[in-house]
Amino acid sequence: MSSGSQDSILRYGDPLGFRTRIGASRPDVVVGAGDGCFRVAARAAEAQQKEGVLSEGDQGSTWRLTADEGATMNGHDIAPFPLGYLIAGVAGDLSSRLEAAAGRARVDLVGTAIDVSHTFGASGSFIHSTATATSEAASLDVALTGSLSAAAARSLLEEAMDTSPAIAFLREPARSSSFALTINGRQRLALGGRQSVGGDFADPFLTLKPPRPEGLQGDRAILEKPGITEIGEAPQIPFASTGKRYFTIAGRGTSLGHGRFATETWIARPGMSHFRLLSDDSPADTAPSALGLLSTGIAFCFLTQLHRYVEAQKLAIRSPRLVQQTAFTGGADVRTEVLDTHLFLNGDAPEEMHENLLNMAARTCFMHAAAAASVTPAVTLRLNGELIS
Repeated sequence: MSSGSQDSILRYGDPLGFRTRIGASRPDVVVGAGDGCFRVAARAAEAQQKEGVLSEGDQGSTWRLTADEGATMNGHDIAPFPLGYLIAGVAGDLSSRLEAAAGRARVDLVGTAIDVSHTFGASGSFIHSTATATSEAASLDVALTGSLSAAAARSLLEEAMDTSPAIAFLREPARSSSFALTINGRQRLALGGRQSVGGDFADPFLTLKPPRPEGLQGDRAILEKPGITEIGEAPQIPFASTGKRYFTIAGRGTSLGHGRFATETWIARPGMSHFRLLSDDSPADTAPSALGLLSTGIAFCFLTQLHRYVEAQKLAIRSPRLVQQTAFTGGADVRTEVLDTHLFLNGDAPEEMHENLLNMAARTCFMHAAAAASVTPAVTLRLNGELIS
């Protein structure tokens, strides 16, 4: 489906993630309350590799980010898996909301560590076009350190949860989810009654140059593989199953202070690799925001499921690309406003197969399932090492 071995995300020897443009300002929703729109232009590369360019608002920086899958999904396991971006986005955004709440309350919050797990379900068959993804459950273990009371810690966490767009993404469905489809350069209606009304986009990888680093990069890697693997042998992921399958994505993150957060994430299965992702929600802008990582993960997950369907059906469809816009509102009226996906497909398969491909990818994308579900995370809170709720 891709362009072959010359299309690796490592082809230029660059880091897995880097800044491609220095912005003037960050979206309001990143640094406080208000709105913010995140645009991701993403494409399938070699095997299960994906490359995307994240734009954080009209005036924000842009970042080149990458994803891959492990050998169980016929990937090369060299970049974070798409659902790892969800874990990093949730943990990083919640941490920055905790920092902001502590600042408003003038509370001495010294450190934050957050463990996240999210369980997804999959059923049906890619081969028979019956596959479906579901978002099942999520949990958070929040550990705070500092000179504050248990009551103050509970109050901070409650405020942070209620003002975090990433938590709102889990708790409530996106207000608008829509699609547009272009086949061999010609626009077509997206099936299913969710046609995009967000305007037309040009195929970005026909009009843009390959992303290259610009300006000074941060002092830490945005994306890295630390060389840690879950014990055991990784199972192969089937294209079809008679029953429902469940799997859990796990992560553990630590605040680095001043809006920066480092998350280590993995699929909780034998043989799966760990990856680290860095977010920065401060005006310093040394890494993508947590909401930017979450938005990028949605695009990468959609392309992964689209790729699996192409493989299962052996379709003559090449190098899919997309432009995705996500919009969030922070503060008291926190929510996911928009999830809008423009898909560009090229190939010799019949047009109805291209159209069906979009709908199958949407139905089997775990991040789109999370955006459509209402999952309230189970939360535990620790203060200075002691469980308080």
